[in-house]
Amino acid sequence: MASLTLKGIPDTLLEQLRRLAAKERRSLNQQAILILERALADARPSFLEAHDAFVRKYGPLPIDDETFEGLRSTDEGRPSPFEEDPG
Repeated sequence: MASLTLKGIPDTLLEQLRRLAAKERRSLNQQAILILERALADARPSFLEAHDAFVRKYGPLPIDDETFEGLRSTDEGRPSPFEEDPG
């Protein structure tokens, strides 16, 4: 099994970990591993992973690029404050 050494742990964090480990009757090492396992299990998927899961569950989007472009407004909007005034 692999080992990991953590450096620079703030004293307050280490004390919190020690108190929690004692309360739960675990070693400091067992408690740290449990916290890491839970944190990684709860990790949220990236945007692409979430998108892929959505497409697998619901199928492809019901709108294609051509239809999407047709939905865009052709009206002139307000000028961008970052563009120079042509007049």
